Amino acid sequence: MRIITVNLPKSYLNAIDALTGQKGLYPSRSELIRVAVRDFLIHELDAAKSFQKYQQNQIRLAKQPQQIDDSMFVRVPINEGAIEGVTEYKTYKLVKR
Repeated sequence: MRIITVNLPKSYLNAIDALTGQKGLYPSRSELIRVAVRDFLIHELDAAKSFQKYQQNQIRLAKQPQQIDDSMFVRVPINEGAIEGVTEYKTYKLVKR
């Protein structure tokens, strides 16, 4: 994992703190943020499938599979166990809006 710095409003931190810790749903701020970002990515990348441009690219790639660029795809972890780590990914194609 990589460490990043994010600036959030105090109200966001208060809400995050209410959901973390011994009495919260998540063990830490980091875990809550990882889950939120993963869910956001899954939602946004699923929505991208419905864009016309995505559908046109799928047809073009099916006709010319040798021209597929690996940078056009992102793998999002679907599950993550405490001991074994990420065991399953979902792959999405990136498109410009």
